This record gives sequence, C-alpha cells and structure tokens, in this order.
Amino acid sequence: MKRKILIIGIIIICIVLIQYFDIYTKALKRYYPDKYAEYVDKYSEECNIDRNWVFALIKAESNFKPNSVSTSGATGLMQIMGDTANEIAKEIRNRGGRP
Repeated sequence: MKRKILIIGIIIICIVLIQYFDIYTKALKRYYPDKYAEYVDKYSEECNIDRNWVFALIKAESNFKPNSVSTSGATGLMQIMGDTANEIAKEIRNRGGRP
C-alpha cells in the first residue's frame, strides 16, 4: 500500500514539474521546430495540404537540415530528386503559376 502511494506521489510531482517548467512545449519545439513556418504556412494553404503533414515530412526526410542529401541523391528539406523537381516546376508553369 505504501509503495502504491509513493508511486502515485511521484507521478503527481512529475506532472506538476512538467506543467511548471513547461517541459512538454520545450520538448516539442526542440524535436519538432517550426522552422520555415512562413513558407510551410503559405504553400500548404495554397496547395490545401495540412501544415502539420508538411512539417512531419520535413522532419522525417531531412530533420530540418536544408542541405541534406540522401544516398540516392535526393536533396533539400523534403528530399526531392532533381528530375522530380524539374517535372513539378514544369507542371506549375503550365498551370500559370510560378515555379
């Protein structure tokens, strides 16, 4: 019984400390930064894509390192191959947008 009360007490203290020092928010910002938010917000809205999905993709592909290059040659935040980037740019131009 005393062990159970001790464990509950420790859990309560941990929750209070997490809340007091805002550890959850700090951890989120560290591991999931909102770098490039200006661009992500603009283009995710323009393309009707959830901004969180874009941030998750960037995190998974490059971990927010803009000069990342994969072993297969994909580059950038979202790890896009050069030929793919050229095709997308051409498609955007054909629709009257800007690449």
